[in-house]
Amino acid sequence: MNKRSIIASIDVGTTKICTTIAETTGNGDVYVVGVGITPSNGLHKGLVVNINEAKEAIRNSVRKAEQSCNYKIESAYVGVTGRHVDSVNNTGVVAITRNDRLVRPDDLKRVLSSAQSIKVPNDRKLLHVIPRGYSVDGQVGVKNPVGMYGYRLDVETHIITAAATSVQNLVKCIRGIGLDIDDLVLEPLASSEAVLTEDEKQVGVVLADIGGGTTDIC
Repeated sequence: MNKRSIIASIDVGTTKICTTIAETTGNGDVYVVGVGITPSNGLHKGLVVNINEAKEAIRNSVRKAEQSCNYKIESAYVGVTGRHVDSVNNTGVVAITRNDRLVRPDDLKRVLSSAQSIKVPNDRKLLHVIPRGYSVDGQVGVKNPVGMYGYRLDVETHIITAAATSVQNLVKCIRGIGLDIDDLVLEPLASSEAVLTEDEKQVGVVLADIGGGTTDIC
């Protein structure tokens, strides 16, 4: 298997640890090739309460997934959940200063960066800045402004943070078994992306992720 075509995820739950290894194709398809599910130890309600026990539980899950597909992973996407997760809405705005006044992808990056400039306390870790909607020159309800003409681009965002110490403890467990972290992902957000259709999201369907120690709504 080509290393670049392999991705892995680790769901560190209160009752079980689930490691998934998948192969990706050039057209974006994802095929699960290995799964490792083992009992969880050293965690309570989504939080690490014993580093050594949690680390060994994660190691066992990763090893089981690797053995199921005969592939050794070096990094993974890691899920974050628990009561310590919080969110807030914020807006961002940038000017379109080029002569053609055409909104380009880099303008989306700039306006999201503007929204992200909100002051995050030192005891919080920024996880996601999710765009809720754009407006161009006051025209609201724009889903994707790329290619539109305008002088001003606004975005409404949902900013998700987690307790810094809780994240650090989880990161220590993952790195303690020799793995790098590709990214930290809010678990209910990942679940909603996998389960809900775009139409369901537009009409306001809510996903309830009921786990062994926490229940998340997204």
